[in-house]
Amino acid sequence: MFGVAPRTVGTGKDKTKDYWEPAKKQVLTADLLKRCTTFDKDNIPPATIEELKPIINSDEYDDKLLKNASNAAWGLAKWIRAMVQYDDAMKVVRPKQAELKEAKESSAAAQALWDEALEKLKKVEA
Repeated sequence: MFGVAPRTVGTGKDKTKDYWEPAKKQVLTADLLKRCTTFDKDNIPPATIEELKPIINSDEYDDKLLKNASNAAWGLAKWIRAMVQYDDAMKVVRPKQAELKEAKESSAAAQALWDEALEKLKKVEA
């Protein structure tokens, strides 16, 4: 979420990405809460979301395991899940927002034509 590069663990087919060790040094700092609250959730790179999905769906990311390990880790995990869910929700909402904006603009244009026609009618009637 914060652009920390993972370190590669293992060899051959057993290679995995380990974010924990690098993140402890770069992310787990005194300003973590501030970084989370000011995080730009509307501009999460799609590649980050796709990389997070298998991680948050893994057995190691289970709430019970994380809570037993550390309340801080559990809280951060909940925040990460929320960011991924927000991103998924916005994929549905953004197109609807665009449609609504377009409909409002169209409605405003139609209302302007209506008002203009009504003024002409009033002049003709007068």
